Amino acid sequence: MRCIFLTLIALALGISRVAAQQVKILPAPQWVTLQNPDLKAKPPAGQSGGSYYLLIDEQDNLALKESYVHYAYTLLTTEGVQEMADLSIDFDPSYQTLAFHQLVIHRDGKVINKLHARDLRTIQREQSMDRYLYDGSLSVVLNVQDVRVGDVLEYSFTRKGFNPVFNGHYGDRIYFDYSVPYASLYHRLVVPSEKKLFTKYYNEEVPAAIQQKGRLTEYVWKLANVKRVTYDDYVPGWFDASRHVAVTDFESWAEVAQWAGVHFEVPAAEQRKLRQFLEGQFDAAGKQEILEKATRFVQDEVRYLGFESGRNSHKPHSPLKVYEQRFGDCKDKSLLLCSILRQYDIQAYPMLVNTSTRNTMSAQLPAANLFDHCVVAVLQDDQRLYIDPTISNQGGSITSNYFPNYGEGLIISDTTTALVKLPQPVVSETTEEQTFTIADRVGPVIMEVKTTYTGSEADNQRAEFASGTISGAQKGYIDFYASQYPEIEVVDTLTIADDRRENKFVVLEKYKISNFWTSDEADKGKKTGEFSAQTLRTYVNVSKSASRTMPYRLIYPLNYHHRIRVHLPEAWNIANDSKKITSPYYEYAYEVRYEGGAKELRIDIDYKTLADHVPVEDVKKFINDHDTMLGLVGYSLFWNESGDSTASVTGVSTTAIVASVILLLASIWFAYRLYHEYDPDPQTYVSQGRPIGGWLYLVGFGITFTPIRILYIFFAQSDFFRSELYLVGPSGDGLNYLAMIKLVYNVVILVLSVLLIMLFYTRRTSAPRLFMWFYGLNLAITVLDAASGILYAQSRTEALPYYKDVFVMLIVAAIWIPYFNSSTRVKETFIVQLRENDRWG
Repeated sequence: MRCIFLTLIALALGISRVAAQQVKILPAPQWVTLQNPDLKAKPPAGQSGGSYYLLIDEQDNLALKESYVHYAYTLLTTEGVQEMADLSIDFDPSYQTLAFHQLVIHRDGKVINKLHARDLRTIQREQSMDRYLYDGSLSVVLNVQDVRVGDVLEYSFTRKGFNPVFNGHYGDRIYFDYSVPYASLYHRLVVPSEKKLFTKYYNEEVPAAIQQKGRLTEYVWKLANVKRVTYDDYVPGWFDASRHVAVTDFESWAEVAQWAGVHFEVPAAEQRKLRQFLEGQFDAAGKQEILEKATRFVQDEVRYLGFESGRNSHKPHSPLKVYEQRFGDCKDKSLLLCSILRQYDIQAYPMLVNTSTRNTMSAQLPAANLFDHCVVAVLQDDQRLYIDPTISNQGGSITSNYFPNYGEGLIISDTTTALVKLPQPVVSETTEEQTFTIADRVGPVIMEVKTTYTGSEADNQRAEFASGTISGAQKGYIDFYASQYPEIEVVDTLTIADDRRENKFVVLEKYKISNFWTSDEADKGKKTGEFSAQTLRTYVNVSKSASRTMPYRLIYPLNYHHRIRVHLPEAWNIANDSKKITSPYYEYAYEVRYEGGAKELRIDIDYKTLADHVPVEDVKKFINDHDTMLGLVGYSLFWNESGDSTASVTGVSTTAIVASVILLLASIWFAYRLYHEYDPDPQTYVSQGRPIGGWLYLVGFGITFTPIRILYIFFAQSDFFRSELYLVGPSGDGLNYLAMIKLVYNVVILVLSVLLIMLFYTRRTSAPRLFMWFYGLNLAITVLDAASGILYAQSRTEALPYYKDVFVMLIVAAIWIPYFNSSTRVKETFIVQLRENDRWG
């Protein structure tokens, strides 16, 4: 204990000593072009938050290896004060020093100095500790005192020193758009004139002002009054909507590979010593077995832990050291695996990838700082095999191992000239089989679950169970099921079966569900039993945005199968059903089968993603499709205590179909009577009347396509007749009455629109009044539907489309009802009556 205490004291003293030497208060460097913020600038309407940036001023001097940063922002709210009044500036003491120039508060025309040496506190705060990475950086923390709403906080500092690992190379991305608005941006880049830079603009070109000053060249970008960029939820990692420019001095990917190759070289002496350490460890019958043994050793026995200070941010540690200490980060483990394989004459090379950019990497300018991960490319029998040494617990053959969707990579080799296109991941599968045994209508139900994972899903589960306990996993599982079955109990503790050779991982569970049957709130004699693909629900319950402008990220690859088997105590009235939803990005199949002889209900649901995102133009269909999928992940059976009948909630409601047919016939009969009996006098008397024209063209266009729209709702969207919509209680979520109203509404509107078409084009006197009823009815149903949708919406964003629908229909009604009531054109157009001898009856 005393030893640890002394170590902590030594560490604290060491950090304090470093801070004293490398953190100072100095005037701004002479090379800096000083900028002044506009202290009176205000955020644009709708863009204000807790604070507003008045100035974003960043200047880099490549000749002096210095980066100057200068910010000023207004604190608009107490939340803004809480978030922005404390400053934290990082630097790497292995190659950088930090100098503060200014820290002031502007208040009521006064400038209050807040920069004091005593307030500079230096701490070591590792930002990536949760990922087992330590970069050795220090943070200087300033807790600014007496900060108030309305203050302008302004500060500036300079970091001196560039990471020597880049060997003088430069690469950066200069952004012009941020998640916050700002009043002014000034970015200046000063480079030696002999250094050739390459630039590429993204989303929109914002040209720099270029000026030659002696032996230096200046690039300056200026912008003013820029609004924030707001991102939708669930956008792919590679998607970037902000305007920015990439700057680099690398001309080709070959140059980047050569730069990296210098850092990944292993001296011959270390190779010979490593050979001695490996003596006999990986000897095998052939190279395939050696490859597999070496890979499993690096993946499973060399733990993932990285110290990435200074050069080691991009330069791996010695493979010999990594082998001895049995830990390393991605580049350490990759170089170790390559070094081991080369000892056995297997061609293996480290390969740099970006886990977010993926397939868009080739659209980037070559640069050394674009990559965030290192893996291994193996050349064997004229084929390439890709291995990620940081993935532990992988199973199966080495040639069929899962390799993530990294898109493109840069092999570190003297012969590399371009990025390589990486293969799509091997498809993995998850199959969840739930078997319900229902002995009778009153006793508990037994639920057995068998979940089989293959490929990367097996790898993930193997690692998950290796890092936890069976009892902990069991508790997590039963808590998950309890959301649907509150009285669920464990019958047998879950067991696992791991076939690592075949890479198949199986989890077996068994539960007892008391009170499986629940009473209907409206009809206490009606009992309902629920089955649901709960895990699958988490995949198909997607975010709904009213005005999405960005692609939607998908979990890819995903291949999920859910099987429900229900052993019934007696025959049940169940109809077979099926539905398929396909697109270039996902597939969904739903099937219900009932085997009367075996008294078994089978529900099979399959969901598969085919791409890592849905383009923005297809997102609306994506959301609609997944709403349909969400309605099909559950299934209900019900019975009456009277024993008069048993029935199942199937995919299609026979009652709804029969009711629709009866209602259709009744509506046709009523429309027939309206056509012949409702024949009012003209509102004005003219001899010929006016032809249809003017604004009435719009009315005609709209009413003509109304029956087509209604028929599309009935036939293209067949889930309109799902039985779940017409249940009271848990199965129908209380939406049965609204569903029936909408069904009646659509049937009536279908018939009414056909009648209106006939009356409109024959210019009957009955048309204006019936059109007013038509628009009024549309408005009333829209309001009712919106009220229900807003009530059940989970967020303001999800409720927004309903407000929009009401607003649109309100405008439509507000325009056309008064128009048909008072327009002279309407009165002079609809003047035709049925003659006495033409009337029905």
